[in-house]
Amino acid sequence: MKSPNYKIVSLFFFSITLIAYEIFVMRVFSVGSWSNFGSLVISTALLGFGIAGTLLTFIITRVTKNPNSWMNVSVLLFIPTMALGYILSQYVPFNPVFIGSDPRQFLWVALYYVIYGVPFFFGALFIGIAFIVLSNRIHRLYFWNMTGSGLGGIVILLLMYLLPPARLIIPLIFLAFLAAFFCSLRKNPDTGRSFITWPQTVSLIALTLVALAAVFIAGNIRISEYKAISYVQKYPDAKLVHHSFSPAGELHVYASSYFHFAPGLSDNAIVDIDEMPRQAFWGLYVDGNGPIGIMGKLMPEEEKYFNYLPMSAPYGLLKEPNILLVNLGGGISAQVGLHHQAKSITIVEQDPELVSLIRDDPVINKFNASLLQDPKINTIVGEPRAYCVRHGNRFDLVEISLVDSIGLSQTGGYAISEDYTYTREAISEYMGSLRKGGILSITVWNRLNPPRNVLKLLSTVVESLRMQGVENPRNRIFAFDLFLSTATILVKNSDFTEEEIGKLKSFTDRMSFDVFYYPGMPERQKDFAGIINQYREYFETNALASAAPLSDFSSSDIYYYALNMLLQNKDKILFDEYIFDIKPMADVRPYYSAYLKSGKLGMYLDQLQDVSEEWGYLVLLGILVESIVFGLIIILMPVIGRWKELFSGRKGTLGIIVYFACLGLGYMLIEIFLIQKLVFFLSNPIFSASIVITFMLIISGFGSIVSSRMKTKR
Repeated sequence: MKSPNYKIVSLFFFSITLIAYEIFVMRVFSVGSWSNFGSLVISTALLGFGIAGTLLTFIITRVTKNPNSWMNVSVLLFIPTMALGYILSQYVPFNPVFIGSDPRQFLWVALYYVIYGVPFFFGALFIGIAFIVLSNRIHRLYFWNMTGSGLGGIVILLLMYLLPPARLIIPLIFLAFLAAFFCSLRKNPDTGRSFITWPQTVSLIALTLVALAAVFIAGNIRISEYKAISYVQKYPDAKLVHHSFSPAGELHVYASSYFHFAPGLSDNAIVDIDEMPRQAFWGLYVDGNGPIGIMGKLMPEEEKYFNYLPMSAPYGLLKEPNILLVNLGGGISAQVGLHHQAKSITIVEQDPELVSLIRDDPVINKFNASLLQDPKINTIVGEPRAYCVRHGNRFDLVEISLVDSIGLSQTGGYAISEDYTYTREAISEYMGSLRKGGILSITVWNRLNPPRNVLKLLSTVVESLRMQGVENPRNRIFAFDLFLSTATILVKNSDFTEEEIGKLKSFTDRMSFDVFYYPGMPERQKDFAGIINQYREYFETNALASAAPLSDFSSSDIYYYALNMLLQNKDKILFDEYIFDIKPMADVRPYYSAYLKSGKLGMYLDQLQDVSEEWGYLVLLGILVESIVFGLIIILMPVIGRWKELFSGRKGTLGIIVYFACLGLGYMLIEIFLIQKLVFFLSNPIFSASIVITFMLIISGFGSIVSSRMKTKR
């Protein structure tokens, strides 16, 4: 081969492009669907690599005869296929919301493997051929491949600040163009000058133009018609007032008279309040998910509205409190605090883009009267738990309101992702930032039937109090809910007094909220074991013995009995008997929206229509099964096809196969583990994946260079 240095430069640019494209596909899924489907994207990329490796085992002789042509063709075909893969994937009718009722959705997942597998196949083919024909420089080659791949994660992150998700592929096409350009370069042996043949030039330019044209003509991300943002776009008076993008997400803010965002608002408000707020909220959508209600400035006669929200409950016990808000949201909790004469409000928010939007955007500031400029409010960009650890015994009230998305989506359903907000360790750290007599207030959505997210939170709160050494947690909890709306749990760092309980009961009575626990609460006379048995019977037989007990049993009843079992150390019985997984969340198990028990998977699969909201779990299961099937086919094909050549008369072949299989599996498990853990600090899976991939690949590249300089000891 001539000019191998050009091949290495080409490999470097190509490696940047390939990893950047992989993360780009995750962003496309985030915007178009409800999740980045990182496991699907990573396994698809590896599938493409596996197919390419399998093919190379059969055509290695042909490749070594004319490697330049093979490399040129593979890198040239990568350019249009990366664009076409992105475009064609937008027409796959995959909708995870229907995965429980429509088994064809798993076929559409398989189709993603095929569509996105093609560009990754050509990418892997190019890299594989480069490693074969430049094997005499393997350490150097591996270094530039790994370093380029690592830089790809940084490149795509930077591009996310500059371009909207649908246009991120354009610079990647130009990077692929550079890779193809350097791959095509030759040196004239007589003059020493570099050149590209006319056929290669025409092919490169033509295929690049085709890819760019396809992206400009049909390169928009197809957003599911069932996604929340699709609904607001159909409102007659919907007006887009803000649009921005970053690695943290694509933000849209819409104004519309159709927004009636009242989280947990008492039903009595409509009767008692003369002037209900008019268009009090705008809707914020992050990657099309939402809405998060951005609250505008209310007129003085409208502010009575705040008194009817569940977040107002602790203010009846606290006078001019110092408040810590664990999230900014749309500003409603901050406005509630100001209305109740808070002395100071500290807001700790992990997303700098959200803070910038609410604090700095002139349109938003006009709507909310520059809320975050209020002298009582201090906004900090950072990790709330770390802030609590650094600022112990400082606040009278720590509030977490509606951070979870359970029940927020109009379509229902949710992805499984790490959420460290509600773990037992997190609750312990929030409690540690309270002064004596301080209160932790947690308000979450309460829309699932059978109930599960509130039950999981209750078990976590009790577990956390026990971890803190609280001997009698039952005296420190007051909890209430509003049917199919919200549930609020108040946790005090000392016992609730009779006077405080009386004030809270007076508040919930005025609001017609359902109190399901307070210290000394009279026992309810209902058959909790019966309701658990009926739920189990329904899921096991798809038929209820009698519907009457169900209709006579509210979610508040279930919370009452479940919490009492937890406080009586009967948690193991509850966890075993309940049909969903409601065990406490921990930093090692931070899955707030994971409710399916692995041991009852068969039962759930028989009743898919009743667990369709758990599509995140079902999609992961489908991806796992399909990736195993595809992986086994790819692994076994070269083994079976070249059985004699690999094993006849050769010792150690099986050991080599097992060695590299374990090496690859271990590498991937470490990578996935680190991505999960980094979510704790960055609160964003795209950031986490990009940084971990960048770090691991670059370190691997340097490891190759170092190993090349080490002498093997024999």
